[in-house]
Amino acid sequence: MQVTKSVYIVSGASYDLLGNVYAIRGERGVALVDSGESVAAPVIEASLARWGMDGLPVTHLFLTHGHMDHAGCAAYFQKKGAKIAVQEGDAHWLREGGFQADRTPYGEGWIYPPCEPDIVFREKQTLEFEEFRLKAYPLPGHTDGSTFYEMEDIRERTEDTPGRTILFTGDTFSFDRERDEDHIVLCWKGSPDYDPVRVRKSLEAACQMFSPDVILSGHGMPLLANGNEIIRAAARKFLDTYR
Repeated sequence: MQVTKSVYIVSGASYDLLGNVYAIRGERGVALVDSGESVAAPVIEASLARWGMDGLPVTHLFLTHGHMDHAGCAAYFQKKGAKIAVQEGDAHWLREGGFQADRTPYGEGWIYPPCEPDIVFREKQTLEFEEFRLKAYPLPGHTDGSTFYEMEDIRERTEDTPGRTILFTGDTFSFDRERDEDHIVLCWKGSPDYDPVRVRKSLEAACQMFSPDVILSGHGMPLLANGNEIIRAAARKFLDTYR
């Protein structure tokens, strides 16, 4: 599915797989935001081919966090030449290859091929992919290294208006028409480093920081309007649930 002129959904729920994967089409290559499960690589590559990107190398992978349904194909794409970026708090998941048996009740399905990330950042940082600039904002809680990425689709610029602002939010919250009355799904609480206090603080900060035109989350549907309202609704729902 094409979301904007430069951004596509290339794996996830609509492909019967866990974890949405987004492709940013450059002139000389492709960047991915998250990489899905470890079995997702053939689906991702078939989707890229369907959209005419099979001749472009995947040069960058920007991870919202290190869970297996988002970093599962990191090692695969790194071996093919991609640079892997992740926030410092989740770099250990990549090195360890996900949840090890002594740290989780979920078994081998939560383990993926390990790799050493190429770009490890601690604080807010602007990461570059060709002409695109992705602003990385560490917003922990779902995991220690959970990160939002904000970018402008510069292909949508006109003389009078900028391109749409896209916010990749990972798993902190998502939007699903078939889930809950308000359609907002809060993050999974089962990670060993889940911290509800930090989730609350991150959502409160996000309300002040972002007014995106498009929200692309780690699961569920893309949101193409009312970005700040949705973030605020997620924050309110979390506060109601947390109390």
